[in-house]
Amino acid sequence: MPQWGQILLTLACALAVGALLDRLRMPGGMMVGAVIGACMLGVFTGQANMPGPAKTIAQIIAGGFIGSGIKREDIREMRTILKPAAILLPSLLIVNIVTGLLIYSTGKMDILTALMCCTPGGISDIPMIAADMGADPSYVVVMQFVRLVLGIGVFPMMIRFVTGGGNKTEAARKAKTKKQFEAKHVMATLAVATVCGLIGKASPVPSGTMGFATLGSIVFACFYPKAQMPRTIRKGAQLLSGAYVGASVGLAQLAKLTTLGVPVLILIAAYTIACFAIGFLLTRAGCFDRAEGMLAATPAGASDMALISADLGVENAKLIVLQVMRLITVVLIFPSILSFVASFFA
Repeated sequence: MPQWGQILLTLACALAVGALLDRLRMPGGMMVGAVIGACMLGVFTGQANMPGPAKTIAQIIAGGFIGSGIKREDIREMRTILKPAAILLPSLLIVNIVTGLLIYSTGKMDILTALMCCTPGGISDIPMIAADMGADPSYVVVMQFVRLVLGIGVFPMMIRFVTGGGNKTEAARKAKTKKQFEAKHVMATLAVATVCGLIGKASPVPSGTMGFATLGSIVFACFYPKAQMPRTIRKGAQLLSGAYVGASVGLAQLAKLTTLGVPVLILIAAYTIACFAIGFLLTRAGCFDRAEGMLAATPAGASDMALISADLGVENAKLIVLQVMRLITVVLIFPSILSFVASFFA
């Protein structure tokens, strides 16, 4: 089969499984399903094929999506969360490094892969960054899926049980309101993200493609309030990213994935302890109440946190802005620090 035929077949298989899991509302369903679909095609037929530019396109789209969601008022609001950010971000970095070192000590993976497996970013973003840095994305996507399920599915129930939680509020209903998108604004945002992403790709900065695309989109959104990226386009990025990762997974990699029981347990234990410990620090410092503090320490995505906090009766806008700041920091700064840490073990 010609190369273009393999690429189309890989995308079709990735889309079929990804759309199914997405429709079933699985966390990160499109990404995880795309990985499974492309992986199954490669294992059973050997025809899976996704070119390198697919990863670059996915990173640019993801960066544009993150950046375009940050408006000028969000930047102003960030000034009021410097104190909780000063507690949360270094704490998460310490958890990331310590957990990564513990996983590395099991001998299941190299140090950079172990560190990226624990990074509290997005399941769509971190595997792409990991692949860009030379880590094994097949390990990273599985471990990131575990972290995402913890952040979205397990921790909110735990927090509700521990703190009492609250009931659904108007915020939860408002969060479901559909936003209208205009093609010209989307194309302008995508163009800025593309230019900045390509500059980042040419730079020596780890994860430069997504990092520069995110920064460029943030600046653009501040000066051009109509900057926007619909979720359907991000789904496309998840599809490309998942297909790229899945196509790189063969029988040898699958055999390795069956050995991740201990790393998964380490990851779960580390983030559970971190949720309580960081939440306690934020509450003790007077930044949030107990439920808000634990939610701030929950490693879920910024957009997911809006619905999670609403379901628990929490309507503090600072909490959402803090999660956005965490996401930006993880994408732009953590990879460089983790690469530096990994260099000591090379």
